[in-house]
Amino acid sequence: MKKYLFSSFLLVLFAMGFTASSEDDNASGGGNSTPSETELTGIVKLDSKIGAWDAAYLTQYGYFTHSNDMSSETAGNFCSTSYLSNDGTEMATLIATKDENLPTQIVVKDKGIIYFSFPNDSIVEMVYDNGKAVTFLGSYKCWKNSLPSFKDLDKKDAFRAALANAAALIKANTGEETVAAGIKSLINHFATLFGNVGAMEYQKNADAVSKIPVNSSGVYTFTATIQNWYQVEIIVRMYNTISLWTGKATYKVGGSSCTLSGTIWCNSDTYNTLGTYGIVCDADASKLQIGEEGAEYQGTGVQASGDLSYDVDFRGLKPNTTYYYRAYYKFNDTNHGNLIPRYGSSTEQVLYDTTVKSFTTGDNTLTVDVVMCIDYTGSMSSVINTVKNNAMSFYDSFKAKCDKQGIGLTGLTAQVIGFQDINVDGDDWFRQSPTYKLPDQRAAFNSFVSNIHAMGGGDTPESGLEALDAAFSKADWGVDDGYHRQVVILWTDAPYLVGKSYTKLTVDAIKAKWDDMPSGRRMVLFAPNGNWDSNGGDWAVMDSWKNVIHLTNLYSGFNDMDYVLEALIGELTSKASAKSAIRGTNAIKIISRPNN
Repeated sequence: MKKYLFSSFLLVLFAMGFTASSEDDNASGGGNSTPSETELTGIVKLDSKIGAWDAAYLTQYGYFTHSNDMSSETAGNFCSTSYLSNDGTEMATLIATKDENLPTQIVVKDKGIIYFSFPNDSIVEMVYDNGKAVTFLGSYKCWKNSLPSFKDLDKKDAFRAALANAAALIKANTGEETVAAGIKSLINHFATLFGNVGAMEYQKNADAVSKIPVNSSGVYTFTATIQNWYQVEIIVRMYNTISLWTGKATYKVGGSSCTLSGTIWCNSDTYNTLGTYGIVCDADASKLQIGEEGAEYQGTGVQASGDLSYDVDFRGLKPNTTYYYRAYYKFNDTNHGNLIPRYGSSTEQVLYDTTVKSFTTGDNTLTVDVVMCIDYTGSMSSVINTVKNNAMSFYDSFKAKCDKQGIGLTGLTAQVIGFQDINVDGDDWFRQSPTYKLPDQRAAFNSFVSNIHAMGGGDTPESGLEALDAAFSKADWGVDDGYHRQVVILWTDAPYLVGKSYTKLTVDAIKAKWDDMPSGRRMVLFAPNGNWDSNGGDWAVMDSWKNVIHLTNLYSGFNDMDYVLEALIGELTSKASAKSAIRGTNAIKIISRPNN
């Protein structure tokens, strides 16, 4: 641990604009001793004398404080960890999401802000803002479940988890070649610092704790120093500041479609009530404004509480064309509340990202991989033939609609998963076919489907979650770009099994797999609402999932696939985002019945 005299520490505080009374010189636990004469090899957690902080920590690199909730306005969405170096010359605050400990920004004293953006499921971008200009640090692929708090660390340990996640994200980013050496050095410094502390274990060290200076108020001096910094730089200057960022269109670009993203960095949730926001996109870079005379493509997004970015889907783009785009925020009226733009006038009704980005569409082609999950229990006997006919005609119907819209279907594979009730149907409860290339392997595919017959099933709920788990675990889903769609279709007239006595799976575990699938994923549910039995789960819970079409009017839906096919195709060709189709639920109550 770096050693310093307490008198020197006071000089540092004075230089920073803080003063201490003369009685602090002889405050208990401080004096002129160094904080520790024994080098620390771990983290010492401090539970007392820490003022208003939820926790404080002593390490060989310096002091840390942690706040579980930045303010009541954030509805518990963000936590923060602040750092003070041993010599008192370096201070920083890391702000992270409270649910997953993902970093949003690192505010560094006298330097600037390092921002983190998550444009889609597997891309992380980093930005550096020195208060005068924004520098793009780099974009790279990173799955959330590869981060320390998703693999090695307890997610409930928000202090270590947030530090370790931030370090991992910085270290994975090699940075743009044009980034100045000074900026790279700054972010690499915090990657090393946060990484080292995040990897440490907790330890006891009463001797080190006894040497930490305490002020006349009975709290450790470092906690008061950080509190002064935090109150001015974070709560006053940063809390209500709104910053915009436009995500790089690295993935999800097709011949006639693209999903673009924006990020709003604001620690106060008021931005969700005071305005709307989204993306403007046009082939003419001079038209990137909202309104009738503005961009040809204008879409709003929703950045839910705790999320870091929002998506906007654009369809009906021209193939092989370069488009320009940027994020915007539009106030609802002249009431701007306490929001202060990082850049731009505080009186402006519309704020735009200062960075304009571009992408180029390709040929209007599409490759589709589809998994068809079919409930073949006894209660499906009256509709099983309709379901089988829909499955066997899927390629021809989909190809015809692609041709009509000028989309070249370059490939379609199909796999079938049949399911019953894992608890009562023995070894026959689950059937999974090979993956067939259509139309070349049409005969083998049709033969497998034809041999599915409705029988068994026991009580009303069935093993629908098991079927989805197998579908989402498919190893050959294809690449993640705008030219591929990964489609899962499930037909059932029953709820899914829930409860440890009936299934090892949970909806949360299944959703985690769905969220980790490629961004081109689409799911179509022909399934009733309601749980019906105590061991049954309601399919309606999946209505809020991304890219899900849910039809509950089963018997008309089983007989008519046009709605689904038009939604899938129309989503590629319409300028609108087609969210009504993706999220829509044709909700008509269906009475499920037992299989016996």
